[in-house]
Amino acid sequence: IEALTDLCMDEYAGLTGRRYQRVATFKAEDADYLILGMGSMIVQAEAVADWLREHRKLKVGVVDLTLFRPFPGDLLGAILKGKKGVAVLERTDQPLAEDLPLMRELRATLTKCLENGSAEGKPPYPGYATYASAKDMPRLYSGCYGLGSRDMQPEALIGTVENMLPNAPQKKF
Repeated sequence: IEALTDLCMDEYAGLTGRRYQRVATFKAEDADYLILGMGSMIVQAEAVADWLREHRKLKVGVVDLTLFRPFPGDLLGAILKGKKGVAVLERTDQPLAEDLPLMRELRATLTKCLENGSAEGKPPYPGYATYASAKDMPRLYSGCYGLGSRDMQPEALIGTVENMLPNAPQKKF
């Protein structure tokens, strides 16, 4: 399905000039901290990442999940490897759940990357990144936004990144 999805997205780009990918990134390559989400919040997250880079000298990037199913774990493991922190923001809440849906899938992805690193011989999850140790895995932070149809404000995204910094509270949710 992944290959078919990539093919369809390439064909769509050829027809319309608009390119979509299962996962798109914005300044993620050199980032220490990432904001990961889906949908309409991405444009604001990219603007905040630019602002934080310019005004606070923080290396912040954005990961945009265009596709939730099939989950693009084969792409995300490599993108997140070695980052200091990743804030996963979702426009939903599931009271009493262990994690929100996107965070659950992301944890499963990172566990597969760790399993690849601890495997003797052939990695059990070909196509997924290999994490040599837990040091390759970023600290994960979860948040929900937009409940009650409230818009995401830039200051919430700034606070999300500030929460991940070394001397910050580092609240997990």
